[in-house]
Amino acid sequence: MADNAPTIVDLPGIHDETIRCNALFVKKELPCLELVFPPRSWDAADLKIGADCNLAVDHNGLTVNLIARLDSVVRDRRLSFTAREPVAPEALRDYFRVAIATAIEASYIAGPKETKIDTWKMTGTTLDLSGSGVLAIFSEKPPSSHRIQLVITVPEESMPIVCLANVVRSYRIRKNRFQVAFHFENITSKARDMIMACCMQEQRRQLRENVHTAA
Repeated sequence: MADNAPTIVDLPGIHDETIRCNALFVKKELPCLELVFPPRSWDAADLKIGADCNLAVDHNGLTVNLIARLDSVVRDRRLSFTAREPVAPEALRDYFRVAIATAIEASYIAGPKETKIDTWKMTGTTLDLSGSGVLAIFSEKPPSSHRIQLVITVPEESMPIVCLANVVRSYRIRKNRFQVAFHFENITSKARDMIMACCMQEQRRQLRENVHTAA
């Protein structure tokens, strides 16, 4: 891969969160590499040194996805990594997550014998999307956490994605704003392929924009 190749990286945070950043790729002696970031992209105190993260690197118009270990802070705006392995296509859905803002509906239909859980429905906006789950913002916390039907509007697709999911985590970020992470539990192969195609297209678009952002 060439120097100054546009890159998107999900930096590992100390609270097990990810910090998505644009960067430029800097070749070192393999398997070592460095990334150069725009000003104020991250705070060194927030980074989890030694943890693995996902890199998406633009290589001759194609996207190469790598798993790399964050080794150290080289200096302001520069981090060093050790490339561990490329992400196999069949594993992309587990590692590959792209920031996409689109409409999402979550609902639950209570069964006739369920007396403690009511039927409910809420709408929100996705923050990021992958083949295995979605992170979204809602105005309230989901009343239940299992067997939730999701309807996700996929950009440039005529039909939405419909699947069943469980809540992985949910917390309030401010008044009437809840961030909710879902893991897909029942989704068709066709629906997952649609999501992955959307994610890869959006990643390529973000990498093209990264040329200007990180310059």
